[in-house]
Amino acid sequence: MAYTSILAVHRLDRSVEYVMDKDKTSRTGAGSASSLAEAVDDARDREKTECGVFESAIGCTLDTAYRDMRANKERWGRMDGVQGYHLVQSFAEGELTPELAHRIGLELAERLLHGQYPAVVATHLNTHCLHNHIVWDSVAMDTGRKYRSSARTYYTGVRAESDRLCRQYGLSVIESPESERGKNAVREMAGRTKWEADMAHSHPAGCGQRHRGLFDVAAICKGTGGTGL
Repeated sequence: MAYTSILAVHRLDRSVEYVMDKDKTSRTGAGSASSLAEAVDDARDREKTECGVFESAIGCTLDTAYRDMRANKERWGRMDGVQGYHLVQSFAEGELTPELAHRIGLELAERLLHGQYPAVVATHLNTHCLHNHIVWDSVAMDTGRKYRSSARTYYTGVRAESDRLCRQYGLSVIESPESERGKNAVREMAGRTKWEADMAHSHPAGCGQRHRGLFDVAAICKGTGGTGL
């Protein structure tokens, strides 16, 4: 089972710093490495990775991820508006290993972003339910186009791809009334004018699960004895 949530962010630096926290992404927690550079070295070492840090970068480097993303924005002159997106993918307690959780996070990022957007993927081990954080730049590296998030892209993209990966690896999949309501909302939006759909999307009640965001994921983790995301 994987519960997913996505939020638009306006302080990309804070999101990147938050998810790349070795107290949360390493088995040994605090003190496992004295710097992010050491953590990167650890991740590259096969023997250390077996009990090391679960952080990866796509289209950027771990130790300069935010600076790389900012440089990409500056190159295209796209410094305004939404700076990036923060996706959380939380798994049922005891259903998989940190290694598999991280692999699924990487595959999900590849399927959603197609290597076009700089991103970092971090698997947090600090709660009873393992969860991935994927943070990516809103600007595409090759075209300068901005990533657009909506109820449609959530249910047909994020949620659908996450469920496919869970089935592929033999994990359970959430079947909930909220999911069906979300699909119905997408169908309804398909028949509206653009401004009507945008208005509905901007209202929390119109987008269901996506807007409850990190708060629901945090509640799920706390419900299993975790301490937070």
